[in-house]
Amino acid sequence: MLLCVRVYLSGPMGAGKSTVAGLVAGQLGTRALDLDARVEELAGRSIPEIFSERGESAFRALEKEALGTLPSEVGVVSLGGGTVIDNETRQTLLREGILVTLTAEPSVLAARVGAAQGRPLLGEDPRGDLEGILKDRAAAYAEAHAVIDTSSLEPNEIATEIVAVRNLSPVVVPLGQRTYRVEVGRGARHRVGMRAGEHAAGEAVLVFDGGDDRPWPQDAVRDLTLAGKPPIEVRLPGDEAHKNVASVERIWDSALEAEVDRRAIVIGVGGGVIGDLSGFAASTLLRGVALGQIPTTLLAMVDSSVGGKTGFNRPRGKNLVGTFYQPKFVLCDVETLSTLPSEERIAGLAEAVKSAWLDSEESVAMLERDAEALIAGDADATIRAVRMSVLLKSRIVHEDERESGRRMLLNLGHTVGHGLEAASEYRGIRHGEGVALGMIAAMRVAAGLGRGRREETERLTRLLGKLGLPTDLDRRLNSRALEFIGSDKKRRGDTIHFVIPRFPGQTEIAMLGLDEVRAALAES
Repeated sequence: MLLCVRVYLSGPMGAGKSTVAGLVAGQLGTRALDLDARVEELAGRSIPEIFSERGESAFRALEKEALGTLPSEVGVVSLGGGTVIDNETRQTLLREGILVTLTAEPSVLAARVGAAQGRPLLGEDPRGDLEGILKDRAAAYAEAHAVIDTSSLEPNEIATEIVAVRNLSPVVVPLGQRTYRVEVGRGARHRVGMRAGEHAAGEAVLVFDGGDDRPWPQDAVRDLTLAGKPPIEVRLPGDEAHKNVASVERIWDSALEAEVDRRAIVIGVGGGVIGDLSGFAASTLLRGVALGQIPTTLLAMVDSSVGGKTGFNRPRGKNLVGTFYQPKFVLCDVETLSTLPSEERIAGLAEAVKSAWLDSEESVAMLERDAEALIAGDADATIRAVRMSVLLKSRIVHEDERESGRRMLLNLGHTVGHGLEAASEYRGIRHGEGVALGMIAAMRVAAGLGRGRREETERLTRLLGKLGLPTDLDRRLNSRALEFIGSDKKRRGDTIHFVIPRFPGQTEIAMLGLDEVRAALAES
């Protein structure tokens, strides 16, 4: 149970926010507050008077002030219908609490609102006005931890569902009407049948790796079958050497031979290779079907399963062909890590270190404190690391979905890391190990440019070593690996977007010459 998380109820007028807020507060043993009442208290005016005398912009400013001055004992807040229109406010609520959108059909809302007296946004045609409001706010309302249609539910049923969402506490990747949730915890994989049913009316195509002794794909088969979606099963090798178009063709052909239609969903169960192949296949099958992800490696949980990058390798380098295609859901179940070899799980910690360094001093300090527990595979420490990484990625993807700017930060350590992987033909070094060494290389480049400090390089190296990750860059870096830097996707002619780490939370992107990068590494 989450003890100190505030619940915010959003949605149009007539959705039942005020009524349900009191019921949720009763179940949680806390206090509910109506934001409109708080605004009226601050302004000394009724809502219609504020709109009439000062306009909607002044009202929205008062809403922000009211949200910033909520009494600490308030655990549930019924928001105004338009509070979440403001992007900054909406993202703050998503970060700091649980935001739930209540909605209903326009006819239901109009019947509940009645004559609409005291509703400044409604005129002589309340239903038509509500249809327009729902259309205009659709993207904002979709960016929530849950969207609940209250048309045919009783208030107590709605309240119980909201409390369940609060306790689950999914991470939201806010992309308007393509928003999805990442569920992190124990047993999350068993919700695959429910989530697949919510997002796809057609058949399920289950893509996975491993042998018959691996329980997680069979769990998914059972759960999907119980939900009425017995899946089409596609088993693939899960290593980088098979991350190629031939593997994608196997997914395409299996689905097409089963005569699936565009209502189908492709679900990947496995590591980053399976996730990327499943995502690319879903993005291209019948010009796009739904996608779900159940990552079963730490590396996939903290990085590749979230954000919508898909692809496969080519002889010239890693992930050079692919698409951006967001999933409908991601289920990160830390129980699936129990069958993962310890060296694979530890390799995945490199991406968590990357995320922490991009995020904040607090996140880096958390990994430093949890290092021993993380190496041991402690579930609680792992959940903290995964949630931190996913929260960071969700914020960055919201700002820059297609990697035209800020999202490039997520490539910290990848330029040299991918070069090391390619030079070994994807057999001599794990991706996470390459990223760990790539981050050290990035620190060296930063120092060579006068943008980094030795103390930070030593701190990062120490943390990586404490987590059991390789730090012997000099032994592994060679001319072949340096040559592969020229095949990086971030290259622009003879220059490259290079991610330069400084202090935690202060990483930057610089356009550097390829020879400049190679020289800085060769001289270090």
